[in-house]
Amino acid sequence: MALLAVLAFAGVAEAAITRPNVLDRRVTALSAEALMQRPAIALVDRERQAAAARRVHWTTIGWILAPIFEAIALLYLWSSGGAAVLRDRLRRRVRSPWSVRFCYGAALALAARVAALLPAFYLYRVDRTLQLTPMLTRTWGLFWIFHTFVAMVVAGIIAAVVLWLVDRTHQWYVYTIAAILAVSVGWGYASPYVQTPLRSAKILDGPIAADMVGLLQRAGFAPLPIFESRRESPIGDVTVLPAGPARRMILSHATVAADTPPEVAFRAAYALAGIAHGDAVSIALIEGGTIVVFAALAIALADRVRFRRDDDPLSRLALVGALFALVYLVAVPVRNAALRPYVFDADRYAVALGGDPAAAVRALVREADQRMEQVCPDGSALLFLSDSPGIGARVEAINHVPSRCP
Repeated sequence: MALLAVLAFAGVAEAAITRPNVLDRRVTALSAEALMQRPAIALVDRERQAAAARRVHWTTIGWILAPIFEAIALLYLWSSGGAAVLRDRLRRRVRSPWSVRFCYGAALALAARVAALLPAFYLYRVDRTLQLTPMLTRTWGLFWIFHTFVAMVVAGIIAAVVLWLVDRTHQWYVYTIAAILAVSVGWGYASPYVQTPLRSAKILDGPIAADMVGLLQRAGFAPLPIFESRRESPIGDVTVLPAGPARRMILSHATVAADTPPEVAFRAAYALAGIAHGDAVSIALIEGGTIVVFAALAIALADRVRFRRDDDPLSRLALVGALFALVYLVAVPVRNAALRPYVFDADRYAVALGGDPAAAVRALVREADQRMEQVCPDGSALLFLSDSPGIGARVEAINHVPSRCP
């Protein structure tokens, strides 16, 4: 870990990707009449769409293999007796039952992460090859270690707390469900702060900043500090930190450099829509409810598997984890389908607040080109990769031109 940290921070951590580029200039040149009279499939770059189709196929393979590899590793650990051996070794070395359960859960998370390392690296290389991420391999490796450590801590806490509740009360599942929903809501508010690089942001000034102030006043969110992220990235976005003393709007450097001012206004209004509608709680409850339902399904399936002679509730967590990794393949499509209506709601709010539907279409066309997204996503993309209905359907809802998607 120390070696990777030195390698990651001793040199350039990200590759330089310049915006605006050729794709930006093509989208900027589109007339307002074309944007409002043509479907998205006729507005985006054709070669980029062909690459997007290949990207979906490549990504779907890695996305499906990751939980399958995790399930195979955990199932083998349980069926081979390795889970029981690990449990016994921990009990001999650690006296506290709480610590034993924590270490056991952390070990299962480590086994799952290592098992899914190859698909995870494959997915990173797909995006890196297509220049959709500026992250270099050494930086990706450091983040993988960090995320593995976080997964171990979270899994250890879950194992320790849930098994402690099982020992204390027959209604353990009620408290567990309440905790999952509470954590989901809390993470819904906290995640923008964790995922947004505040240190690499500067105060935004100039005409765009003045436009944002007027937009925030119309939306009822002024005064709100406006920042520009200085991190180089090919992906343009706008983030609004929802609450607390650090509440602010952060525009990515790519958005400021490449988007037209009306597009920036649309993106900012889209980011504000979730706060204006109070979507954070409902989305968090959908995601938390999905976890609860499919975790219960995994536990129910595990209960139907006969106990081994060396089994106990702790060792069988490996079996539960394997089954949860498999039902995850079903849970994600359910979650994605439940979240798609929120995208249309946010689009309507953003268009109404910005007052420029042509700019909204231009922003979505630019997003499809730069992010290499399919205008008409195929089944695998809709099932596994995105909770968005697709650029084609979103543009159709704005300019009312049939999308011509199959």
